[in-house]
Amino acid sequence: MRIAVLGGTFDPIHNGHLAAAQSVSSTFDTDEVHFVPAYSAPHKQSHESVSAFHRFAMVALATASFEGFRVSTIEVDAMEKRYTVDTLQQMRSNDPQGDLLFILGTDMYLEFETWKNYRSLLGLAHLAVVHRPGFSFREDLAEYRVLHKGERVTLPATPTVFYLPFVEQPVSSTTVRDACRRGSDASASVPPAVWTYINKHQLYS
Repeated sequence: MRIAVLGGTFDPIHNGHLAAAQSVSSTFDTDEVHFVPAYSAPHKQSHESVSAFHRFAMVALATASFEGFRVSTIEVDAMEKRYTVDTLQQMRSNDPQGDLLFILGTDMYLEFETWKNYRSLLGLAHLAVVHRPGFSFREDLAEYRVLHKGERVTLPATPTVFYLPFVEQPVSSTTVRDACRRGSDASASVPPAVWTYINKHQLYS
């Protein structure tokens, strides 16, 4: 099975996350895309996240209508801070013969060396790096392949770094939270069900 993995705090999940997942899924013909909400972020954050329960619920609402999109409880169930390398190792042990494709933005890839056992990560899964405006793609960390829009890729046997410059995430969770705190309308940035949930529970007001 070919599984793409998109992890994060999803505070909240937004349309950029979904667009990246759809593009990666189409490019690599994945069987499933697993969204993995973190119980707590392994990296320092400048804000206090809403509860894992709310963030998981928003991801479930956002992905419900997409065939092949799944929400994983692997990190939430741990009820403690988990690192990506630990999550991917567990997913690899669950399906030793499968292909894992980890999705991340150019912003995260720029600081990839600060991640726990980042060298091990490069051997556990293929990386699909999508463009985040304002963050360039680093070329010095590992060998990579630049893909083009509409290209369909057969995954090689050895984990590889792929750069998808045509996939952009112009939306950020920060801008959604800030808009909510100002009382502004951020409904265009998140799925309708997520916007309804945010307002019902007054998550960022």
